[in-house]
Amino acid sequence: MNTRLRRLWTDNKWYFVTACLLFLGGAMVGYLQSPAVQEMVNRMVDEMRELVQRSKESGLGVMGLFWTIFVNNVTSSLIMMALGLFFAIIPVIGMVANGVMFGYILAKTGALGINPWLVLAAGILPHGIIELPTVLFAAGVGMRLGVLSLRSIGGLFWPNSWERVKKDWYDVLKQFPVVVLTVIALLFVAAVVESVVTPLILDATLGEQLRQLKWTQ
Repeated sequence: MNTRLRRLWTDNKWYFVTACLLFLGGAMVGYLQSPAVQEMVNRMVDEMRELVQRSKESGLGVMGLFWTIFVNNVTSSLIMMALGLFFAIIPVIGMVANGVMFGYILAKTGALGINPWLVLAAGILPHGIIELPTVLFAAGVGMRLGVLSLRSIGGLFWPNSWERVKKDWYDVLKQFPVVVLTVIALLFVAAVVESVVTPLILDATLGEQLRQLKWTQ
């Protein structure tokens, strides 16, 4: 199993790096150009708030919040992987959009008088240290599929490359079940932390400030 995971990382690491760069680029745009992206980010945040509100109304408490977070993250990650097949457009957009939202939140909290680095440490890192690399890796796999799709089209014009393309497709499809199970397992752990641990840390460190600003409403 360890050998499989090492091979999985080796085959996908540069796509993971690309996903990280796209995310960081989006974060810089969101942080430096927050007024310009406000409308887009507000729509994304409203969708997330609606999901959280529905989980609260379900009456399941923490379990409902956990399930909402888990299903949302798994669905988004699997969609990025699967639809990456269409020339990597969806994972690229997904990484940039998530980066923009991340940067915007840091800029917005700073503008409201809250230390954005404290928000990062208390409200994002506890679960994000697992969730973010997992989502980035899933996006990287989706981009790898997109590149293979482009190479497959190229193989129609350069037959000499076709054997290598077929081998790479075989490797990707062979690894795909391991990728899916790994992503689901890691996002499960991240959702537990986000629904149980992160709210406690956030409330202990920034709870009073957030309540005064009605940030959690």
